Amino acid sequence: MVFQNSFAQESQSIPPSIGLVSITKQFVRDDADLWTSPLRMKRENLQWIVPLGIGAAALLKTDRGISEEIGEAKRIQPASRIVSQAGSVPLFVAPAVLMVVGHVAEDEQTVRAGSITLQAVLHSEIIVQALKAATNRERPNKPAGNGGFWDGGKSFPSGHAISSWAFAAAISDQYSDKKWVGISSYALATAVSLSRIGGQNHFPC
Repeated sequence: MVFQNSFAQESQSIPPSIGLVSITKQFVRDDADLWTSPLRMKRENLQWIVPLGIGAAALLKTDRGISEEIGEAKRIQPASRIVSQAGSVPLFVAPAVLMVVGHVAEDEQTVRAGSITLQAVLHSEIIVQALKAATNRERPNKPAGNGGFWDGGKSFPSGHAISSWAFAAAISDQYSDKKWVGISSYALATAVSLSRIGGQNHFPC
């Protein structure tokens, strides 16, 4: 979630009409900007970095216990797994549909919204896969597991959650004049994030 605002901002300069080569080059530059964005943090950013860091540390201390309690509530797991599906394929399909509809209707804003949202989700996937490979945290549902890092797992971070927040940040930014778009997309991202915990796919942290 730290990168969610960057997903919307870094892609602003990409017109939908430029060629594939130019789009690819811009995508690579944007991805480099995202990875190096912590180096450009300003003092005013501390007002949200510090609370976020404290919250993450607190969750890391308690998330195994929380996950064990959630695991005992078997009834919420099927529903959680259904909700979590909204954080996978639909995040790629929706932007693609926007782009197609925009081209058919000759609506440049819709094409742009689809393009930028799709790029945001793709950027998030790259970051997620790199972090998963670097941390290798066990999943909560691993038999005899203890949620350890570097123990051969893919639990940290949640790709469904991060991609959902990237999608929400990008689409709400493109339709900032339509409050219901932001409210519904961020509500979806919240639901997906909670469902990944409820479904025993990820720890709270």
